[in-house]
Amino acid sequence: MSAKKKRYARRLDENRQFIPFANTPNNLQKNTLGLDEFEALRLVDYEGYNQIDASTQMQVSRATIQRLLLSARKKVVDSLLTNKGIDITNEISNIKLKGENNMDIESKEIIKIAFPSSDKVTIDGHFGKTKEFAVYTIKETDVIAVNHIVPPPHVPGSIPSFLSNEDVDVIITGGMGQRAIQMFEHFGIDVILGAVGRIDVNLNEYLGGFLSSQDSTCNHGQQHEHEHNHEGCGNHDHNGTHEHCGDHDHKDKQ
Repeated sequence: MSAKKKRYARRLDENRQFIPFANTPNNLQKNTLGLDEFEALRLVDYEGYNQIDASTQMQVSRATIQRLLLSARKKVVDSLLTNKGIDITNEISNIKLKGENNMDIESKEIIKIAFPSSDKVTIDGHFGKTKEFAVYTIKETDVIAVNHIVPPPHVPGSIPSFLSNEDVDVIITGGMGQRAIQMFEHFGIDVILGAVGRIDVNLNEYLGGFLSSQDSTCNHGQQHEHEHNHEGCGNHDHNGTHEHCGDHDHKDKQ
């Protein structure tokens, strides 16, 4: 029998169990939802994704999303009709955490996570111009070491190679270009985009399974007269200007 394909989902901070008033834990029957079933419910029924977009989020077929929804909904309705409990497991043996490259890092006992930060507290939006990286060494969910390392001068490919030499497994940052993502993928480093604010908050969310990569790739379309081959890309504001992209300043043509 072939191995079950892993689905991409977010972990819970702990298992969830719901007990109806009509029963006590001693005689409780229950339906158990897997994390993939719960993720499908969350994406479609709670967050409002259609099935096609949900299948993209979980990296499975639409037919698989339909099967997960059918199974999960039937269990929930059965529990409501027959006074059974609902147990949502936090088992991730068939789950991969979300990232740009979705590397198989959850199987490693110790991982290293890098955050670009110029003040040792908050995440820089532009990793290519950061003064240093805060590198957290994690065993299971415990921080066992924190090191601050100064990157080399920013030229294409230098930072992915540098962090690879430091045995970094994940970089959590604001934004970057697609070429940079591919470079990190080449070195086996997973990328989490769209992170803002304090390092400790984002780290806790990542370890708890709540931090997933957002759409913060540098993709400026046809309005520019040149392509961007630089690693970094900062956050975009709502006026069409870009705070940082590559090693030069520019604005979109209006």
